[in-house]
Amino acid sequence: MFIGVAVVAAVGIVCAVLGLLLWKKEKIGLLHDYHYAAVTEENKKDFCRLSGQGVLCIGIGLLVTAVLLAVTDHPASFLAFAAGFAAGLGLLLYAGKKYNTT
Repeated sequence: MFIGVAVVAAVGIVCAVLGLLLWKKEKIGLLHDYHYAAVTEENKKDFCRLSGQGVLCIGIGLLVTAVLLAVTDHPASFLAFAAGFAAGLGLLLYAGKKYNTT
């Protein structure tokens, strides 16, 4: 059980850090190269904010799942991941649709 919790927590930390870098530092290069050409310079800040928040939501969902698994060891703990993933994916899709020009 400990290894599973550690893996979920590690992936959550990586996602959270990537989300913060994308959001706060506007590291658009963390995403696919397509976004260099498809997002205009004036939209880059807003695109990075929404995309970073989306990746951060996924990371937070994973971290909450890891904590719940460590405490309860119940399969329903993955509902936190599902909620974080759904919210994060929604933000990523919205940002892509709104700010990609092609």
